[in-house]
Amino acid sequence: MAGGRGERLRPITDTMPKPNLEVGGIPALGFALRMAGEAGLREAGITVQYRYEDIVDRFGKESFGVSLDYYIEDAPLGTAGSVAAAVGERFYDDTFEELIVLSGDSVCDFDLRPALSAHRETGADATLLLTVSDEPWKYGCVSTDAEACSDDACPIQSGAPDEYKRIVSFEEKPSDRRGQALVNTGIYILSKNAVSMIPRREYDFGRDLFPLMLERGLDVFGYEAKGYWCDIGTPETYRRACFDAAKNRIRGVTAAVSPTGAIVSENCRAGAGTVLTGCVLGRGVTLGVEVRAEDTIFCRGVTVGDGVVIGSGCVIGEGAFIPSGSRLEAGTYLPGVTKKRRETIFY
Repeated sequence: MAGGRGERLRPITDTMPKPNLEVGGIPALGFALRMAGEAGLREAGITVQYRYEDIVDRFGKESFGVSLDYYIEDAPLGTAGSVAAAVGERFYDDTFEELIVLSGDSVCDFDLRPALSAHRETGADATLLLTVSDEPWKYGCVSTDAEACSDDACPIQSGAPDEYKRIVSFEEKPSDRRGQALVNTGIYILSKNAVSMIPRREYDFGRDLFPLMLERGLDVFGYEAKGYWCDIGTPETYRRACFDAAKNRIRGVTAAVSPTGAIVSENCRAGAGTVLTGCVLGRGVTLGVEVRAEDTIFCRGVTVGDGVVIGSGCVIGEGAFIPSGSRLEAGTYLPGVTKKRRETIFY
């Protein structure tokens, strides 16, 4: 799934689709394709809409050993509706055993194989990959219960791993912000029966399909996956993922922190005395001398003059120019120069 607009990431996503946003040199969609390739999958369909040309140009016909087809959404259909529209009738021939749904806009290093094996062994209608979050109010929370499989007819009695449990309820973005909770990562393994329940209209997995499956008594299980997962849906979570890569918290991904204190992409330059504590620089960023910034994201092609002071948590859009001596308050979001807005922007 790679069709969202990434509204909460603006102005970053004004000029770049969220699936193309890189962490440790790998775009978000690339993490999903890497997981698919490692699990032995060789074919994937990608649902796209917003700035889909950029996604096609970035990934082409094959990536991470996976052959790619693209399905352009004419209108938003929700998470489940878009997948069902892309699958069409192809899923119902004998060559498909299950459908694996991956999120193209999160950073994740899970191994899909244990969950896939448990799903096949139990014959479940749906298996959701779950992870423990310290911020459960931001996501769809899931409650599981191993005791819910106490009878001999339960498929989990077949000897599935301890991480595999029956899901008993869903709660979307709970108001209680205390403690940890299991959350839905947007990675699903679905049987033909589950896919057949999706209507050909706007429809959502977490809000519509899975609660309906529970209501009908179908076998919906959760697998608590091991590894790293981060929904890079806001500038802060994106910046956090970049520095997690620098701290070697993401398998197979590295990122270096420059002497200025920033994670720096290709073709960036910074003048003498510049200090960029906790910042992330896109490609081709140029900064003058004695620039000060903290926890700020600079998109591609930004130019900053001498002596500029930028408050904490700012986001500077692609191609923006900040003259020497400027002061930006904390939390400032500056739009970049898009195709529809070609005039030079000064702040």
